[in-house]
Amino acid sequence: MTRFEAILRYKTAMAVFDNWFTRGGISGDDLLKVSGALAAKYGLSLSSIYLDLDLTCRENRVIDGSTKGG
Repeated sequence: MTRFEAILRYKTAMAVFDNWFTRGGISGDDLLKVSGALAAKYGLSLSSIYLDLDLTCRENRVIDGSTKGG
């Protein structure tokens, strides 16, 4: 798998989980765990600019559902 494919697969999977989060199906903590697990699965660093969430800075791990979806 190329780096582009890994990023595309990560982004595609995260879109599904972000939708679940927006609809209240999973919590913000669950979304963080999923993001980290998917990053590891696709070989992306936790400091990658391609991640949807900043997983390296704990103080930046706030997820506010009111800002999702415009």
